[in-house]
Amino acid sequence: MITKEQAQKELAKRELSKRLLSYFVPQVDPFYGKPGKEYIFKPFHKILTDALERAMKWECKRIMISVPPQHGKSTISTQRFPLFAHLQDPTLNIVSASYSGDLAKSHLGKIRQIVESPQFKVLGKPLNFIKNDSMEYQLKEWGSYYSVGVGWGLTGRPIDIGIIDDVHKDRAEYESDTIRNSVWDWYSSVFQSRLHKDSIIIGVMTRWWEDDLFGRILEAEGDLWEIINIPVYNADQTETIFPERFPLSFMKEKENAMMPRDFQSLYMGDPINEWGGDFKREYFQYYEEVPEGLKIYSFIDPAISDKQEADSTSIITIGIDKNNRVFVLDILHGKMNPDNIINGVFDTFIKWKPSYFGIEVVAYQKMLAFEIRKQMNSRNIFFNLIEVNPMGEKNARIRTLLQPRYGNASIVHPKYHPKIKELELELLKFPNAKHDDIIDSLAGALKISEVQSNISHEYFNG
Repeated sequence: MITKEQAQKELAKRELSKRLLSYFVPQVDPFYGKPGKEYIFKPFHKILTDALERAMKWECKRIMISVPPQHGKSTISTQRFPLFAHLQDPTLNIVSASYSGDLAKSHLGKIRQIVESPQFKVLGKPLNFIKNDSMEYQLKEWGSYYSVGVGWGLTGRPIDIGIIDDVHKDRAEYESDTIRNSVWDWYSSVFQSRLHKDSIIIGVMTRWWEDDLFGRILEAEGDLWEIINIPVYNADQTETIFPERFPLSFMKEKENAMMPRDFQSLYMGDPINEWGGDFKREYFQYYEEVPEGLKIYSFIDPAISDKQEADSTSIITIGIDKNNRVFVLDILHGKMNPDNIINGVFDTFIKWKPSYFGIEVVAYQKMLAFEIRKQMNSRNIFFNLIEVNPMGEKNARIRTLLQPRYGNASIVHPKYHPKIKELELELLKFPNAKHDDIIDSLAGALKISEVQSNISHEYFNG
């Protein structure tokens, strides 16, 4: 028997559910009122609903949400928020995009279940549907909700609220340059073309890769976005954020069983794993004064452009001692036009006098090597310039040439060099980093040293 007080509280919650998303989300749950099954609304859920309510008020029109799997981020942002938004304003045009059409249909199917549920109907604010199929519903007041797969067309569909929820299904897709580029092309050419000045974008994602869609968005317009990242553990890792379903002991077991970088992406919301990747911070050794008697090699990986969006050129110089320890001596790194690259090469030779200077050449870069040789004559400065073809798949060569040496503490960094932190950050982010120009050049310098050392050994012992 429900008491009068209970009935009044229930009525009050229903009224609040019409105005506040934090009340709406649990109120329309299919298991509402069923102990043990009903929606458990945690403090971190309130963080999400508050942010989405701010978006509805145009206080923040760009929100990026990262929450661990099965913690309700899609339930709130992609399935219940659109309904709540239409209860407030049935003229809104809402588009939700996911990595596949099947997932898009699933989101809309969950919305349809809510609309048909007793929990929704008792709110007393029906939506006036004039169309309701597997991918879309339209309202009499001209509003709509359209759920699509990434890559689908949006011609003729203005976006008042755009929800991008999981644009890749797994790490394998994130690691594909082709797929990441196709998603970015869809976002920048199709999705963006449907926005207007008051459009709201909600991004819901797992950050597998620094150079994913949201990484590129943040690089282009990060100051416009509010980022909400909620890791699975509390600040001191003494408890989880959802202990009713994911207790601490369970999550620690999961953490131990998973690849560190997968756990970091899925449950900590960060594609950069500084404690469990191929390269660890404790690998880094430092020197303050350059030792004497080093065999010196330089290597350049040129990117011929000074445009902001171009890759960076890296010129790296290493020295190898009699115990085969590698000392990183110098790093030139940045956007450079051809003249700056050539000057950087000659400045490096004048400063360090490397025995060999390697340059990676493909297509147009061969012309750079040709021009460097011409400049040797005009500057009367000559050195051994070795042209190197691309040395296989980049990630594989970085792992093969660098990881064993770093793991054995045989590569030493200059403690005070202004670019050394950039090199270290590329190592810590590897292989999830967007940029790896410096460490790729370091791998090239090591390859040159190995090849020339073997040639010299064969010559003197032939």
